[in-house]
Amino acid sequence: MSRDPIVEQLDVRGNVCPGPTGDTLQALKKLGVGDRLVVISDYLPARQTIPRLVEERGCTWRITDDDGTTFHMEIVKGED
Repeated sequence: MSRDPIVEQLDVRGNVCPGPTGDTLQALKKLGVGDRLVVISDYLPARQTIPRLVEERGCTWRITDDDGTTFHMEIVKGED
């Protein structure tokens, strides 16, 4: 029997390195395969560091909202 994917939200606005990446990786550890994590950040370098780290862990990602200051990144957890 399959279950509906869990969707979690992580708001890291106002945090700088290594906060956003570390917090994202910690939150992903709590999720199962296929679950989604929406990260909200205003830290521009996280647009590059988070995708690289989650791809290394078999996850997919996409930017779902970006107003030029704050962005929402949806990450789907893949196989560990």
